[in-house]
Amino acid sequence: MHKQLRTIAAGLLLVGIHTNVVADQVMIDKEARWSYLDAQRQAPANAQLPSFNASDWASGHGVLGYGDSGIETEIDYGSDKNNKNITTYFRHQFSVEKAEEFSALRLKLMRDDGAVVYLNGHELTRQNMPTGTITSSTLASETVGQNDEKLYHVGYVAADRLQNGENTLAVELHQRSPSSSDTWFDLKLIGISGDGIAERVRGPYLQTGTPDSVRVLWRTDEPATSCVHYGTAVSTLSDTVCSDALVTEHEVRLQGLNPATRYFYKAVSNEQVMAQGADNYFETSPVPGTREKIRIWAIGDAGTANANQRAVYNAYQAHTGDTYTNVWVMLGDNAYGDGTDDEYQRAVFDMYPQLLRQAVVWPTIGNHDAHTSDSATQSGAYFDIFSLPTLGEAGGLPSGTEAYYSYDYGNIHFIVLDSAESSRMPWGDMMRWMEADLQASDAEWTIAYWHHPPYTKGSHDSDWELQLIQMRKVANKMLKRYGVDLVLSGHSHSYERSKFIDGHYGQAWTFSNPRHAIDSGSGQRENDGAYTKPGAHVSNAGAVYIVAGSSGKKSGGKLNHKAMYASLNELGSMVIDVEGLTMDAVFIDEKGQVLDHFSIEK
Repeated sequence: MHKQLRTIAAGLLLVGIHTNVVADQVMIDKEARWSYLDAQRQAPANAQLPSFNASDWASGHGVLGYGDSGIETEIDYGSDKNNKNITTYFRHQFSVEKAEEFSALRLKLMRDDGAVVYLNGHELTRQNMPTGTITSSTLASETVGQNDEKLYHVGYVAADRLQNGENTLAVELHQRSPSSSDTWFDLKLIGISGDGIAERVRGPYLQTGTPDSVRVLWRTDEPATSCVHYGTAVSTLSDTVCSDALVTEHEVRLQGLNPATRYFYKAVSNEQVMAQGADNYFETSPVPGTREKIRIWAIGDAGTANANQRAVYNAYQAHTGDTYTNVWVMLGDNAYGDGTDDEYQRAVFDMYPQLLRQAVVWPTIGNHDAHTSDSATQSGAYFDIFSLPTLGEAGGLPSGTEAYYSYDYGNIHFIVLDSAESSRMPWGDMMRWMEADLQASDAEWTIAYWHHPPYTKGSHDSDWELQLIQMRKVANKMLKRYGVDLVLSGHSHSYERSKFIDGHYGQAWTFSNPRHAIDSGSGQRENDGAYTKPGAHVSNAGAVYIVAGSSGKKSGGKLNHKAMYASLNELGSMVIDVEGLTMDAVFIDEKGQVLDHFSIEK
């Protein structure tokens, strides 16, 4: 998830603007009139208390600040532009009737850089500020970037400090540096009425699973607390992780878990059970390098939210039976047509409720997801919904972004790339990170995936489309150098599976079996035998490339790429089993029939 919009600070969790509320009453509106003290280096004593006399303070309407256009009230920063006052103080009084009817307060705060907010003398929250005692010289924790200076950060706090009659909201605005060129402040306060009963409207779902941790997420229709109770038996959920922050987007991180262990869990908000029972469980991943039997389900372009998508899912459920889905891969275009939050609700959360609460899903972004999400800023529905590793916490090297990342599961290293928006050039951040990540991995298997396929003659053509050409010429070269075994993509709405190939970076007509096919056979044991490799990380020893973009629709095409062993205009999904040094993969259609299969042995 977009971490900048989900920062825990003094009981307030900031969330995206899409957060749902039930009923509201505006108590302080945007661009309200505020009293302020701007030209004093020492903090006025007790300025946050209702009894404080601020009659000699200046006043003006928001937005208040200096140093930029769009500011309604210009405030002073002192006599030295290179040594400005760090802190400006604001107060606003408002009246409330029947304070007891409000269960929460919704705060929309524009602050450049940091702020501390008080209601009737009690601290409600601090944003972008350090812990501990705050003084007039306390610097904000981080500089707010230009794109975020005018952003209203949204969050919820309890309404228990609200009182009947007159209320006082006080705010301290802190700069990161005394030489800062500008500052911004505005605020909107909304009272949320209701009985405090929240209903689950999404999830739970699982993210970023590791041998000792997992993230449990869900959404409620009203702001509420978050608790997860968990244990190794459904009748004994003896461990608990809770947050008192009032949010609608809940994310609880369970840590200190045992590897390769099944845990049952219960999600609770405002002491109300959101989800529980024998089918609420997950399994932690094994210790990296461990040779366990691993099942992978890969779906591409699935997000049609129609009967085709449902049939493909039902066929997988029948095929896998009681076998646990260890790794669930989404190959992009996860929610048509624009990857909005509502479209994700229909195509993902309403489609796969059981699997979402049992298996960690590891997505990549597709071009349709990118219609409403931006990789550079990690904003939009895709980044709001998914909580993906950026610091190497699931294995591999830190990528610093949720747009591309890596993770380990047993003896497999997975690399997830962003072919839609991030630079695909060899000197770009993504490709430089990938090479370092490949160099650092000692896993026995390497699987890479992204949205745009390097080889296809389906509903898209890899000879003529830029993203596809660049991924073939840049990503493929690097992956083959470090011994990649399997590459998965979507985008073309068909199933295409290559021979065991190496060294082909040109157009389809330039492919030749003697030159580019390590093994041009089927890879099927019962026919001409499995594909074989001499070991892990052997350069240019062959790999299989799969287009699995028909999990929600099929769109045909010429389906005649010379690198392909199988090309089918059929709905379906990929099931990949890895055990030790053997990989078995099958393509199953929406009726549960196996239409293609192959194996790789090391």
